[in-house]
Amino acid sequence: MAVDSSKFNHLPLSQLNELLEDDAKLGQMAQEMDEVQNVQLNKEMTLAGNRSLAEANLLYQPKMDNLKATLTQKYQELQTLMESHQMKKTKLDQQSVNASLETLLALLQAEGAKIEEETENMAESFLDGGIQMDSFIDEYLTKRKLAHLRRVKIEKLQEMVLKGQRLPQVSMQPQSRPPEVTQPPSSSYPAAFNNPPAVMPRRAVPPPPPPAQAGMYPTPFAMAAHQAPPGLPYTASPCPPVPSRVGYQMPGQMPQPGYPVPYTPQYPPALPQRPPQRLPPNPGFIL
Repeated sequence: MAVDSSKFNHLPLSQLNELLEDDAKLGQMAQEMDEVQNVQLNKEMTLAGNRSLAEANLLYQPKMDNLKATLTQKYQELQTLMESHQMKKTKLDQQSVNASLETLLALLQAEGAKIEEETENMAESFLDGGIQMDSFIDEYLTKRKLAHLRRVKIEKLQEMVLKGQRLPQVSMQPQSRPPEVTQPPSSSYPAAFNNPPAVMPRRAVPPPPPPAQAGMYPTPFAMAAHQAPPGLPYTASPCPPVPSRVGYQMPGQMPQPGYPVPYTPQYPPALPQRPPQRLPPNPGFIL
């Protein structure tokens, strides 16, 4: 907060001391400052806004009271319904435990006999003229349908009683986990090794090669294979004969009948020669 010092420049020292000792006059001077007046104005505007908001909130007071009363009533109804539900549930559990097929069968037979008697009385009163046809048809069909349903239920219950079945009991206990089935240890060998050996079929003999087509020129080897020379009991080989190695016949050597001439080179072998003389290396040259 800045203070204007121009007001105190022309005052003597005595008046300044008196001003320091006068607190009321200092307070008045502080109230006359612009900053203090702005703060006071903002304070009044804030108070006015808060007052208007409070008055607007008070208008919602009746609605809020009504909602509180409704919530309290609904909570009480919820408590009543919870108690009624618990009582009915307890009663139902007791009845389901104490009930048996024989008791249900007796009750159902009594209700079946009752509805049968009512339909018979209705038919007699219709024959006597005490009931109109339209009302008789509607009521009689409904009751006869109910009588047939009860008769079927009675027959089903009689079959269950004869078989000795029981009503399913409703248990509140958590369901137990099914027992785990332990699998036998698997073999380290595959299943193919444990099976008996399979019988393999015998390999068929390949068929002979097809004959040469007509119109094609036969080769000399094929002709030799199919044409056997006279005097031989078997077919000649399809391959040509290997020629004999005929060498150079030495002079004065007589040929032997039935044996070829041994192979002899026509030229004598080369004689060994002495390697050439090596010269001594000269300095300055690279060999």
